[in-house]
Amino acid sequence: MDNRTGLDEEKECGRNSETQGEERGAYRSTGRGGDEVAAKNREQLTPYVAKCLGHLETLRKRKRQQEEQVESLVEESFGQIEAIMHEIMRGLQERHAASHAQFEASDAKLMRSLQAHNRMEKKMKMIAAILLREEDGEQELE
Repeated sequence: MDNRTGLDEEKECGRNSETQGEERGAYRSTGRGGDEVAAKNREQLTPYVAKCLGHLETLRKRKRQQEEQVESLVEESFGQIEAIMHEIMRGLQERHAASHAQFEASDAKLMRSLQAHNRMEKKMKMIAAILLREEDGEQELE
């Protein structure tokens, strides 16, 4: 019974593939049509090289799956970031609008208070002037 793991076999395939130059040369192809060429050339390969090529294809599939997962995660993450940014901006706009409304209300209230204070101050000055005239008149009479 063979106690080697799949990873050990893949490593061994990588080391021994250099010694299998002729078989590997028969497998080489370019582009996407490589699978068809590989299937035809597999008949010429030794079982060991064929097994290594199978492991290589498995690794390629895993790589493609991982790349797809990474791309999906990146897209999902950007989507979440965008949603968070929209929520933050909406919150900022709401707070700005509330702050603006509160400022306008405070401004109007302050303006009314200042106008009332101004009227009161004028009345007090008029009363003071009347009282001063009366005092001056009483002093003249004495």
